[in-house]
Amino acid sequence: MIRGLADYVDTGKCKIWVLAPQVETQDPNIDYYYDFSQSIAEYTNTFRELALNWVWQPVTMATMTNIIQAIRLEQEQQDIIPIVLNLCDGDEVNGSPGISVIHLLEEQQLIYTGANAFFYEITTSKIPMKTAFDAAGVATAPWAAIHQPEANLEAVLAKTGVPVIVKPAVSGGSMGLGIRNVVSDLPAMRQLVQDLFGGYRGWDLTTDGLIAEQFITGPEFTTLIVGDSSKPEACTVYQAVERVFHASLPPRERFLSFDRLWEIYEEETPMPADENFYEYRIAAKTLQEQIRQLSLDAYCAVSGVGYTRVDLRMDEQTGKLMVLEVNAQCGLSEDEDYTSIGAILKASQTSFTHLITAILIDACQRHARKISPAHSSLTH
Repeated sequence: MIRGLADYVDTGKCKIWVLAPQVETQDPNIDYYYDFSQSIAEYTNTFRELALNWVWQPVTMATMTNIIQAIRLEQEQQDIIPIVLNLCDGDEVNGSPGISVIHLLEEQQLIYTGANAFFYEITTSKIPMKTAFDAAGVATAPWAAIHQPEANLEAVLAKTGVPVIVKPAVSGGSMGLGIRNVVSDLPAMRQLVQDLFGGYRGWDLTTDGLIAEQFITGPEFTTLIVGDSSKPEACTVYQAVERVFHASLPPRERFLSFDRLWEIYEEETPMPADENFYEYRIAAKTLQEQIRQLSLDAYCAVSGVGYTRVDLRMDEQTGKLMVLEVNAQCGLSEDEDYTSIGAILKASQTSFTHLITAILIDACQRHARKISPAHSSLTH
């Protein structure tokens, strides 16, 4: 018996399609980034526990249209209710499916989880996302956009102050981000900007340029939200956790760099004695409510739907909390070695199965509101 989900969909007719992005590449680093073997094992256990029919479906830019049309056709011919658990999070410039999948799901009027097109687009690039934070009065670090290698970097530094961290405006999984991205002078910044505009292993890292923001020295926190920001009182904001970086790291290296996050170590070194890059702990009780409210404010500022991970930092000198970013289509796992969502679930004493059920329910509720505002169930 599936508590909750059966109130919104006939679970006997339900079939879950897990759409996962697939990129055709010969590069071992990028191939490793798109290895979903651990996720497949987790979803196998989850849907076995829920007794739900499901399929894992890799999706490429070339196959996504046919796959989504096939889901719709199966719905019509076999009297099933498909729910698409959409994991596609690419920027599409480098061949990883993303927003086009959402457009196709909308076109076929399918139930799907996660971001809608607006939420996906406004958070794909950090530039419109930061603009939305500023417009809504959400605390975030001083920042500036860099759209070309020859940009006026003196003006950028005048706006951000130093140290400054420069990163791709469009990037996932810390790609294009390393310890050398934190700079304190103009020559280092000029060299960094030139390098970033050169790309990474053939991948374009400057689809929407770069973003420079003041580097916040202090603790880092992360939260998870499930729900529709148009009804913030109904959103679930899970317990915030602090990401505690290895004590041997200088303050300017305490962030998720690509090499260390994915244990590639081409330009950076592992931790002493092969210890963990970081650990998680529950954020202090005195900070939980402040983090919860700021995270929810940030989610509302970008009209979030589905679910998100919100990353924040606190200035160690002033104690001020600031939002780094809101992550639509964030990675989902109960294993904190793969994503901070695992640590958040542990802190919240919530299972991965419970989270996935909540995400599926949210998708059904949203779909029901779209097809008929007065209709709240898909069980008939």
